[in-house]
Formats: sequence, structure tokens, C-alpha cells
Amino acid sequence: MLKVKLLSPTAKAPTIAHPGEDLGYDLYASESVTLAPRGNAVVPTGISIELTSAAGEPLGALLRDKSSMAARRLTATGGVIDAGYRGEVRVLMENLGDDVAEIHAGDKLINLIPYPVLTTPVEVVDELAESSRDCGGFGSSGRK
Repeated sequence: MLKVKLLSPTAKAPTIAHPGEDLGYDLYASESVTLAPRGNAVVPTGISIELTSAAGEPLGALLRDKSSMAARRLTATGGVIDAGYRGEVRVLMENLGDDVAEIHAGDKLINLIPYPVLTTPVEVVDELAESSRDCGGFGSSGRK
């Protein structure tokens, strides 16, 4: 369940364009923002959220680019919302293009994708279990 608190008169509640098919919720800009070429800006949504699973367990969320924004060379960075965060959801947008970009209040901005909290306590150990990959890193699985 997604609970939403509207923090400003221009805030719009998240929507789902295709219920039962869409992976995430559409979030909207609550203010107009101008992004300089190769620049960035924090775009307010005017909302705070609380997410829980059907079983009532807390959920976090990932913020992922909308294809319509990516087509305009606008991308989001830093897109993790922890389950306990209750402040305004704000989105750091980057303009990868060479032209000024405008985001208007009410524009669809980002996808909010619910995500389970999977973190567990950290245990520092002297050895790790062996694996078939071992220390293989960049490119170790081949280029095919």
C-alpha cells in the first residue's frame, strides 16, 4: 500500500497508468524547473510517502527514469528512498543534452518502484565461501 501526504497545493498524488501491468507509480513535478545544458537540478514532487507490503511490512522504493524523460536526455540520479524516510520526495535530475530543458509543474517526472527491505546485520569474517567466479571481475564472463 502506498500512503501519500501532499505537502504543497501544487502536489499531485502518484498514479498508475496501467493498473496490474505497470511496475511503478508515476510521480509528478510540483514546481517548474529549468535545467541548463549539462546541468542538474533538484525537482520537488511535493509529496512524502509510506510504503508497506500486503503483509504490512515496510518497503523502500527505487526512483527510475521514465522513458519520456530519457528521450529528452533527462535522467535521474541518487534514486533510493529508505522505508523509514518521511520527508519530501525530491528528484535529482541531470540534463545530458546540449540544450536548456524545462520541467513544468504537473509533468510526469519519474517512476517510483516499491522495493522490499533486504538488508541484514553485517558480520565481519576472516574468510568467505568459495564460488565458481572467485575474484573474476570486469569482463570475466566473456564478451559474447
